[in-house]
Amino acid sequence: MNIVHLHLAINHSPLYSELFAFVFLVIGLMSGKRTLVTAGLVVAIIAAGCGFVLAWSGEGAQNTINHSPPIAGVDKTLIEEHSHSADYFTIAAYITAGFALLSLIIGWRRGHRFGRLDALIALFVLISLVIAGRTALLGGRIHHPEVRAVVTR
Repeated sequence: MNIVHLHLAINHSPLYSELFAFVFLVIGLMSGKRTLVTAGLVVAIIAAGCGFVLAWSGEGAQNTINHSPPIAGVDKTLIEEHSHSADYFTIAAYITAGFALLSLIIGWRRGHRFGRLDALIALFVLISLVIAGRTALLGGRIHHPEVRAVVTR
């Protein structure tokens, strides 16, 4: 397995992590279930970890693909736009994870967390989720011509 295979093998993890974090947070906040909110915060932190691994492997994958001979079905010109979107996702995920960690620490020290902070984190997770979705779409365009035909730049 090389860096390109690693990147492709785990490329959906941040998208689904952010989705699960958002669902846990919303359901937990609406129902008042602290365990679901806690799970959402932890999954948001995991999403940032997945983003870190993807950013690391993405750099190597980009270099490998850019320096390789042409590959059937791969449009190398689309990699840069995907890479820029991934940078935005990584920043959003890190900020979200930082606030999630802060909320978990506050809850651990005080015995309860601030509901408004957790609601704000849910909004940050939603923003990260949207950016992750865009990044995934742009990444899919690199190798999936059916996505390129349906969605215009």
